[in-house]
Amino acid sequence: MKEVKGRHIVVDAYDCDPLLLDDLVHLEKLLSQIVSSLGMQILATNFHRFEPQGVTGIVLLSTSHLSIHTWPEYSYVAFDLFTCGDDDPATEIETLLRGLSSERAIIYGLDRSISNDDGDPAIWAMLSEIESSSDSDSTEEYSLSSVALEMDSASNRGDIYDQIERNEMLSGKHNMLFKGTSQYQQIELIQATDIRMYLDGQLQFSSIDERVYHEALVHPAFAFAPSHERVLIVGGGDGLAVREVLKYADVKHIDLVDLDSMVLDVAKLVPEVVSLNGASLHDPRVHIHPQDAVQYLDAQHAPYQIIIVDFPDPADEVICTLYTKEFFQSLAQNLSGDGVLVCQSFSPEVAPTVYWSIGLTLNSAGLDTQSYHCLVPSFGDWGFHLAGHKPLAQMTDTIPVQTRTLPKDLATMFTFKQGILEKRADAIENTMENLVLHEFYQQEAVSGS
Repeated sequence: MKEVKGRHIVVDAYDCDPLLLDDLVHLEKLLSQIVSSLGMQILATNFHRFEPQGVTGIVLLSTSHLSIHTWPEYSYVAFDLFTCGDDDPATEIETLLRGLSSERAIIYGLDRSISNDDGDPAIWAMLSEIESSSDSDSTEEYSLSSVALEMDSASNRGDIYDQIERNEMLSGKHNMLFKGTSQYQQIELIQATDIRMYLDGQLQFSSIDERVYHEALVHPAFAFAPSHERVLIVGGGDGLAVREVLKYADVKHIDLVDLDSMVLDVAKLVPEVVSLNGASLHDPRVHIHPQDAVQYLDAQHAPYQIIIVDFPDPADEVICTLYTKEFFQSLAQNLSGDGVLVCQSFSPEVAPTVYWSIGLTLNSAGLDTQSYHCLVPSFGDWGFHLAGHKPLAQMTDTIPVQTRTLPKDLATMFTFKQGILEKRADAIENTMENLVLHEFYQQEAVSGS
């Protein structure tokens, strides 16, 4: 994998207010506001107004630069922002477009890297439209709607069912809300009768039943954990698990770690996803880290009372490394003494060897586990493992927050058919020296053997 050294955002903003584009003071304040919101340091600024109209300006930052050039006569603005800092500049796109009163924009993103060993650069593009509405009793409000421009075709790590259903959607009437290729994967957000996100052809969620999955992922862990103050989520860049976590008033701090900043941008900027996740990534309790989870865990952190592992399925060798004894040991070192970890673990019915091997690998990392599952229509029978340093016991009989799909008695989720339980004997520990999980996945989920 490449190491990302910076993010480059380029915006072509159209149908802007010409008066604003000729106002040097307004533009300098707008760009300073964006820099301040991103927590960056200004080293120098230089703005110039042309005659008879137009403004150019540059803001030199400690983490690189920001520039703007306006053509009031065409109601057009060219904007450029590059940063090698940790903050994601895409979060301030809407602030920029509002400040220009832009009605339409094309936004390009590029993840910059010190090497080009992994093939194509991580380039994405999004066409954004700003719709305004006002009446005599309210101030003007803006909403951002987006349609992705066509990018490269997907590679495919999805199972056979993902492939069939994705092809069916694409062959019928649909709207491609977003399609982009990052350094790591192709991202597709497809709208037909529902909204679905695919990563390299592997289904991540369907809007029809994503709550079934995310409620099952999050709330049992909270029911078993005596305290909830600090929560770590690795994966889950769509913000849907974060939405469920934010229901708990005693949660004070959430760290969301996702390798792919493009997925995070979709979760923060594409209105249909923002609506699904309840704008969860904009909550002040949420701290977003677009980085490798292994690198994140290498740094020192205060212990977490709850850790949620929401990675894609272990379909290839790279993702398989995130389900190893070594990685689970790193997670365990960041889990408080009475904390609870939950790991999504694929389908115990479709791929029982994958499912039980994840549980066995958690045990090999020194954790006590409890296994459970639920029916998610888009995925079938879906499995999870709870884990902790001590034997786990449910702390509350009822879920204290509103849910829509969980059974009243969580104990029903912790029972399995005898045939699935017998498959535990086939489980094998997944380690960095013996990566086997992706091979089991290919045998059971893809080949169906």
